[in-house]
Amino acid sequence: MTLDPESVPGELDLVVVAAVARNGVIGAGGEMPWHYPRDLRHFHETTVGSPVILGRVTFESILDQMDEPLAGRVNVVVSETLGDRPERNVVVVDSILLAVRQAAAVADDAVYVAGGATVYEQLLPAASRMVLTEIPESPSGDAVFPEWDETDWEPVERRSAGELRFVTYERRH
Repeated sequence: MTLDPESVPGELDLVVVAAVARNGVIGAGGEMPWHYPRDLRHFHETTVGSPVILGRVTFESILDQMDEPLAGRVNVVVSETLGDRPERNVVVVDSILLAVRQAAAVADDAVYVAGGATVYEQLLPAASRMVLTEIPESPSGDAVFPEWDETDWEPVERRSAGELRFVTYERRH
């Protein structure tokens, strides 16, 4: 199920942020199949201070790697099985619509969508912006970024850092 764009409050900037390999892979076994510290810094700099919507597998992967939720952000986790979390910066909801509503309630201007594949697929149709890191590899993986029509999106910023390219797209109206 995808989120109807009309369900997103008009003033809210719903932003998909992802690192995507050349072959569309975004994950393998619940983890990223690459390690680029510059991409992790870019993700932090982009999302800190704003709520982030995550699926359960992505959230658990972050906990496995960092031993804590994303700091400096409200982590809105979509899961029917995770249950309540004692951390004060974690909210667990059981639907994508509730995730957007919870995130919007604490957002100043933007809500970031940080994966995984199912969450991206559900929210990409309602997103107004994408911030993608283009990974210069084609690893094998079991999670793929959803296909998107490039004619619906306009690149508004491109930056490079070594092998990585950071591209910001805005939805054409």
